[in-house]
Amino acid sequence: MSLTLLFIFIMCTIQVVTIILYVKHYRRWVTNMNGMMIAMALGMSVGILMGTILGVIFHGNLIESTIFSMIIGLSVGLLAGIPLSLPSVIDGILSGMMGGMMGAMLGDMVAMTKPNAIINIIAFMITMILVLVLYSAEDSIRKQANQAIFSFFKHPYLLICSITILFLLFNHMAPLEFNISNNHEH
Repeated sequence: MSLTLLFIFIMCTIQVVTIILYVKHYRRWVTNMNGMMIAMALGMSVGILMGTILGVIFHGNLIESTIFSMIIGLSVGLLAGIPLSLPSVIDGILSGMMGGMMGAMLGDMVAMTKPNAIINIIAFMITMILVLVLYSAEDSIRKQANQAIFSFFKHPYLLICSITILFLLFNHMAPLEFNISNNHEH
């Protein structure tokens, strides 16, 4: 596993766990609509990212990459929705499954052309989307709670710039390397 791929896994995991724990802690101030949006965004984002990575890794075996990425997206959507409401659970599960399918197809289609580029682009976009999801959840909770809450966004531009710099550094230091071999000869 390359350093960049490890960084992507760690960054995504930290963001997802942080959002789930933050929303669980302040769940009484999360509206049903925001809960559904959070569960949907987490399930879909993780499904797309993991589906793309697994589609590249399992190139030529779309069924395995699709099943694994659907299970991962479904699980994250479920975990994100459980503290909130049943509609959030349903939305998270369905979005995670759909994201897993789409990501696996994308990863399988681009595996022969530029797998490193697409994984880095998708990972960066998903990371920024998860930052927006956390910001949206925090803003909604702050408006509903009418009291002081813990804030991740005292310096949002610093957070976004530091994530961007980390992505650039890891990509420059240790670019992703996938050895794609065609296993269609039997």
